[in-house]
Amino acid sequence: MKDLIENRRHITLFGKAKLAWLILKENGLLWCLAFGVYYINSSIAQKAFQFMDHLRRKTGIPGMNSLALNKAIWEAWDWSAGGEEWSPSEGWKSSVIKCVLEKEVPAATEVLEIGPGGGRWTVPLIARAAKYTGIDISASCVEVCRAKFAGEPKASFAVGSGIDLKGVPDDSIDALWSFDVFVHINQNEVEKYADEFKRVFKPGAVGILHHGSVGGAMGGWRSNITHDSMLKLLKDRGFEIVSSFKEWQDGSETHQAGLYQDVITVFKLPKA
Repeated sequence: MKDLIENRRHITLFGKAKLAWLILKENGLLWCLAFGVYYINSSIAQKAFQFMDHLRRKTGIPGMNSLALNKAIWEAWDWSAGGEEWSPSEGWKSSVIKCVLEKEVPAATEVLEIGPGGGRWTVPLIARAAKYTGIDISASCVEVCRAKFAGEPKASFAVGSGIDLKGVPDDSIDALWSFDVFVHINQNEVEKYADEFKRVFKPGAVGILHHGSVGGAMGGWRSNITHDSMLKLLKDRGFEIVSSFKEWQDGSETHQAGLYQDVITVFKLPKA
């Protein structure tokens, strides 16, 4: 919707008048009245979004991405779809698993997933892991996953505070996975998570994070994190950036990391 609104600026006022006449001619008055309401309201919504984004940047307020709001939103979410409502297609999800998850997560290792939600990525992660731990800010997510994966002896789930990884031992994790989670976590909390990554990672451990890149400017209730700030906070803690990308090629198909210029960053804790 935001992209469609922004595209309006590419049509002159005279061009819009000609389009309006053609729309009226081809669709009739009733449809055009409804279209007018949509057009005006979407423009108002765009202006409101721009004001909210400006105010958040100027004052440092959290927007929709505070710890308390994230917990409340995901506690109230209907997880009956298992998080698949965010997968554009089966082909896209299969490509994420093949080209990112299976490529970057070493087999037969100790895997930590932050924000499993309804278990959208948990099946391939458990298949990949010798031991799997899922930590989520939402107790309802943990309940869903415990029921869904009750027959998996190597998997465990726990409620996390959202700013730490209590219960995960020092130097215990070989691989970290988190998708559609850090897009909603503001930078001050991401920094605390990164401190915890340093604590729980074994030397040589790898992390795969899906996160925003433009500080929420594209919508999608994204957090204030940017691509540069994410890379910097990881580097400041001694992590090595392996790769960071907005899209990847799978055969003849090009897939996007997300709808709002999201990024997937792969990073490692160097061996001593």
